[in-house]
Amino acid sequence: MNNGREKAILDMLHQKSSLSVEQLAEHFKIAEVTVRRDLAEMVQKGLIIRKRGWISLPGLGIEPLFNQRMKANAELKHTIAAYTADQVCEGEVIALDVGTTIAELAKELLRKKNVTVFTYSFQAAGILAQSNLNLYLVGGNLRKTEMSLVGSITRDTISKFHFDRFFMGVAGISPDHGPTDFSLEEVEVKRAFVERSRHVTALADSTKIGATSLVKICEFSDIDEIVTNDGVDKSLIKQIPFSGRWVFV
Repeated sequence: MNNGREKAILDMLHQKSSLSVEQLAEHFKIAEVTVRRDLAEMVQKGLIIRKRGWISLPGLGIEPLFNQRMKANAELKHTIAAYTADQVCEGEVIALDVGTTIAELAKELLRKKNVTVFTYSFQAAGILAQSNLNLYLVGGNLRKTEMSLVGSITRDTISKFHFDRFFMGVAGISPDHGPTDFSLEEVEVKRAFVERSRHVTALADSTKIGATSLVKICEFSDIDEIVTNDGVDKSLIKQIPFSGRWVFV
């Protein structure tokens, strides 16, 4: 679909709680069949929910399926992942979060040598199983929708180690609410990694900037670096009270 139209629809939904196919067709001066095709793509990406001819944004606690998110903004995520992998140095001990951008990062790490990786993501571990890297999968209770391991066992295990870097995924980074994510259980694991890491890098494609999800992860002061896409709205960036390093790739 037209990327400009997708963004406009999302902007409109932030102003109004719901919109109809007819309203959108009239607003954009296009046929309803075109609107329905656009909306089907947005539903597939997990950007909106659709019911009886009306669309709305997902609730803060509704997490799009992993496969839906993997397809959304794939090129942006790959660009972020490629840059981030280049920052990892030989001999480092790093921690990987869960999420689709992190999965892309795991693919990029396949070309690295002599790096130790800790993760609680089956997705990332499955990718890195093809490498010669030292890989540790942190145990815990399986969260099946995300294929992540969470809970007190996970947090207790993390507390026994120290990490050079933690690469953290987010569902949103907003001026008012900070870095947020969908799952309380996963946020607790993220916090454990943040506490034990010398350097924390948040990976957020440009669609995450300005967005808010269910649970606040940490304070902006806990993050050293945010990596996002060069096409992000710079006026929105200026509103975010983050004093660390922004990287635009």
